[in-house]
Amino acid sequence: MTDSPFPASGGSDNSETPNESFPGDVRLYAPEAENWRAHILTSWDKVYCFAKHPGQDYYHQLMYGEIYVQKGDEVYCLNCALRDGILTRNRLYWQKGSGLQ
Repeated sequence: MTDSPFPASGGSDNSETPNESFPGDVRLYAPEAENWRAHILTSWDKVYCFAKHPGQDYYHQLMYGEIYVQKGDEVYCLNCALRDGILTRNRLYWQKGSGLQ
């Protein structure tokens, strides 16, 4: 039995590592949320992440069903958005002087 807040049925893969600060918490936060929007890619169109993975010299493609964030023409997969500080797993981000009121 897992401590996951999500049921094991329905094709869910529970192999991902939970957030160390809040076990089982899979929420993400956008400290500078103004103009950022979350989307799910619902077409097979070629959409590429705005950032490159470290050590790679090409932009990677988003997959059908992938959740991503967008601001204007900038499209980021969740991994790159987390790495670049657009998103955070830290629910207490507002205490670190982000400038948000």
